[in-house]
Amino acid sequence: MTRLSALVAAVLVLAVAGCGSDPQPPAAPAPTSPSPSGDASPGASASPSPSAEELIEFTVDGAGPYKLGATLDSLQAAEQLAEVTTGGEVCPQNTYARGTGTWTDLRLAFRPDGRLYMVTNRSPNIPTPSGAWIGTSLSELKTIYNQIPGEELSQGPGKAYLVNTISGRGILFELDESQRVRSMSAADTGFLRTSYLQGTDYC
Repeated sequence: MTRLSALVAAVLVLAVAGCGSDPQPPAAPAPTSPSPSGDASPGASASPSPSAEELIEFTVDGAGPYKLGATLDSLQAAEQLAEVTTGGEVCPQNTYARGTGTWTDLRLAFRPDGRLYMVTNRSPNIPTPSGAWIGTSLSELKTIYNQIPGEELSQGPGKAYLVNTISGRGILFELDESQRVRSMSAADTGFLRTSYLQGTDYC
């Protein structure tokens, strides 16, 4: 056999062997972790997340949209006031109103410049962040606020407990005959103390 014939024969043998072998499948792509249910796919616009619910609580700054310093005009424009009155027998220069919806048991006091300066809570469903409610006893108040400066106040037969904060604002808890909270008011601490002790109308 010539050298050329031998080369041709070798090529044919290799070709036949190649045709008889099974082709190797391509490597499978690495599995990807499924997206969490509800997640938008890459490139898709994600739907806006819902806003957090407003906390139902009463603080030294007020409650809900009724924060000290808010204006009468802005709250009226947002339809968040009810029973708005000005020129009454008590503090005739001021304007008074109630909250709406969840906040209907809040009493709001505005100065002549339209600024909210005191919020009073009489709702059994709106506690303070620390856990004081309408009906909480004086002894419970002292336990709840044992890390915050507080003072007992007296005016005639009336009793109250005033909680002070470093912001200069506080909550005055007025007590009933059984020494339980019947209302709580948020405003400037000095104003609350002086008004209560002097028996004024919180003008």
